[in-house]
Amino acid sequence: MNNASQRQVTVLEKLADFIHGIAYTDLPEPVIARAKDLMADSLGCAFGALSSEPGSAVIKFAQDCGGLEQSTLIAGTKTSAPLATLVNGTLLRYLDNNDYYFGRDPAHPSGNLAVVMAVAERQKSSGAELLATLIAAYELHIRLADYAGIPSLWKRGWHHGTNLQFSCAAAAGKLSWCDAHRTAHAMAIAASHGNTLAQLQSGKVSMIKASAEAWVAKGAVEAAMLASYGMTGPLDLMEGRHGWASVVAGEVDAAHLTSPVQHGMYRILDVCAKPYPVVATAIAPVGAAIELHEKNSFDVACIDRVIVYLPRFALTSPSADPGRRHPTSIESAQHSFYYCTAVALLDGACGPEQFTNKRMQDAALHSLLDKVVLMGDENLDAGWPSAAGAAVHVCLGDGKVHICRHDFPLGHPKRPLDAAALAKKFLNYAVPVLSSSRAHALLDAIYCIEDCRDVREFTALLAR
Repeated sequence: MNNASQRQVTVLEKLADFIHGIAYTDLPEPVIARAKDLMADSLGCAFGALSSEPGSAVIKFAQDCGGLEQSTLIAGTKTSAPLATLVNGTLLRYLDNNDYYFGRDPAHPSGNLAVVMAVAERQKSSGAELLATLIAAYELHIRLADYAGIPSLWKRGWHHGTNLQFSCAAAAGKLSWCDAHRTAHAMAIAASHGNTLAQLQSGKVSMIKASAEAWVAKGAVEAAMLASYGMTGPLDLMEGRHGWASVVAGEVDAAHLTSPVQHGMYRILDVCAKPYPVVATAIAPVGAAIELHEKNSFDVACIDRVIVYLPRFALTSPSADPGRRHPTSIESAQHSFYYCTAVALLDGACGPEQFTNKRMQDAALHSLLDKVVLMGDENLDAGWPSAAGAAVHVCLGDGKVHICRHDFPLGHPKRPLDAAALAKKFLNYAVPVLSSSRAHALLDAIYCIEDCRDVREFTALLAR
């Protein structure tokens, strides 16, 4: 690396070398297969959000800004790579049904996909290059969730989307005309500006939550573009006196962050897919509530209490805030343990139909919400953060108690969504936008994307 022999190599330079060293030909088949699964999962979510208010807003914003036609918008036209990153990243995130991971901080690593697709199309990259870069971005993002932040970025007041500034800049650099040295500068430029406050997702959740990761990702693409044109950033940004490790994270385990992958076990294999459009920590209680509904016929009037047992860490999250007991926005409802559990118990389902304004105003549902109690369970603590388990106890007025416990939420690597479930999820979102034949064609194309010599062959299938 340029000038590195005359000084100590910085953390960002080590990370850039690591990212550039990940090649498609070296990747194990299960890792490649998982990347395709999560790509399909994320794109399905994006199609499902096209009619949303945040989706409409960012699309209009991109149209207003204009720019070169470099990258394809979901189901739409083309715009610049940074703007496509913002639009597609917002769309895939809005429904809160995209993938996730828990470490010191949570992560939605699918936010990297918006960058990888936009830049790969701009650069006319191959499908194999796209997959290798996506896997590399997931790797760095998840390592940051595990090894950065004391006790965590979230508890220090930073939104976990902050970590994307590194992984997205690295991905954009890897796909662009950047060598490892320039990619290190891309990360330095991005991380000088992309730190995001946790207040964005606290209290009553606003629509901009949908763009939390996408806004950071857009800046990362711009940083990589600047670096490719010769702009430099502070390469000691991570470990410098006023650097990211001390000021933002408090501490970073640089040794683990930059260590080689062991035995082909890329971290993308640890990522969970969501079966329901809710905050990740609500998936286990929702699943337990649905199971209880299927086995019993509950009359709300006969229910005395619904006790939701969670890892104690979850009780410190905004989703446990008493102010979320009776949410008034879809975003807040999706991030409410009270609401998600209660509506799943009543309906035996937890999908888009459970998050309409009409459903949220139901009197019987609000009566049940008043009976929901959240409690910590030290037995569930043992599985945290690798598993966000939960138990639901439905206590009836006659003294009977119905119990269901899920130690691992559906969609966790230990309880994965199978191929049929992933395909159904994708098609449920994509078919209404593209038609059945075109949605199936796109799904098939995802699973053979490595055969594309130019990603534009694939992205052409995104437009309706």
